[in-house]
Amino acid sequence: MGYPDETIAVGAKGKKEARVLESKGKDFVVYRYVDIAADKPLDKYSVLLRKEKGEIEHLFIIRLQTGKELVVKHDTEKSPQKRGIYDKKGDKVLYF
Repeated sequence: MGYPDETIAVGAKGKKEARVLESKGKDFVVYRYVDIAADKPLDKYSVLLRKEKGEIEHLFIIRLQTGKELVVKHDTEKSPQKRGIYDKKGDKVLYF
């Protein structure tokens, strides 16, 4: 499956991954990463939370082999960059 360019990210190992929407609300979004070459979901996802002052809190979470999940990155972005996230249901790109 082809993903829009604005939804493509490069992982830590240099592989291209697509950001695909899981769920969203007024001030949050959850998206999963999909390996573009294999078109398979990866065991990692991100949660973005919009704070009152417009800052974005970013939680990057991976699933361990034990089944537990681990937050490996927790940042607050004072000047957040818009991220393109692919919405499969609506077949469109959302920005958060």
